[in-house]
Amino acid sequence: MSYLSNPTSKTEYGVVQVGNFINVLDGIISLEQDLGPNANVTFNNANVTNQLTTLNANVTNNLYAAGNLVLTALDPNAGDGINISNVGTNGYTAFFTVTNTGVLNLTAGPGISLTGATGNITISATGADLISVIGVTGNYTATLNDEYIGVYSAAAVTITLPTGVNGRVYYIKDEYGQGSGKITIQPQAGEKVDNKTNYVISVPNQSVNVVFRAGSWWII
Repeated sequence: MSYLSNPTSKTEYGVVQVGNFINVLDGIISLEQDLGPNANVTFNNANVTNQLTTLNANVTNNLYAAGNLVLTALDPNAGDGINISNVGTNGYTAFFTVTNTGVLNLTAGPGISLTGATGNITISATGADLISVIGVTGNYTATLNDEYIGVYSAAAVTITLPTGVNGRVYYIKDEYGQGSGKITIQPQAGEKVDNKTNYVISVPNQSVNVVFRAGSWWII
């Protein structure tokens, strides 16, 4: 191959500038890069703006199609009682099926029976209703878990009611009997018992049931 102009010129005819990946040997120009359709190409971040075609590509970080991140793997985890199946990806969407495999452990308390371990479970009462009972010998503030409060004391005792909740009921009983002191039922500030600031049980072995409604406790 001959050169007709100054070899230092990059603009005149007859001068060839050799770029990257091009070899010029004995007048023959060759490309070093493999342009075969099945070339193994490694990318860091591949951005495919139009169609994603078949290519043996090893993507070490992220692969994008039309500006969206392409999902190449999906590995969801299932907890107790859950099964995951049909896991797959399609471009930048993912899909899988979640199935409830049933209750693993259900324990029946006193007076309760269970039918069925998975799917529909039937809970049945096998005996009389049970209420929460407590015995006290001194001043006591009722809790939200209390129902029957038995007071056994020869001295005066105050039973303080919690902030009222519509429908809540307490059963308060003098269990000591003859010669017992007075039992005062004391509501929270702003609440009353039968329109009074408190109520006193003064008869031995007497019991009082109170229910909360419309901002006050009422004796029933």
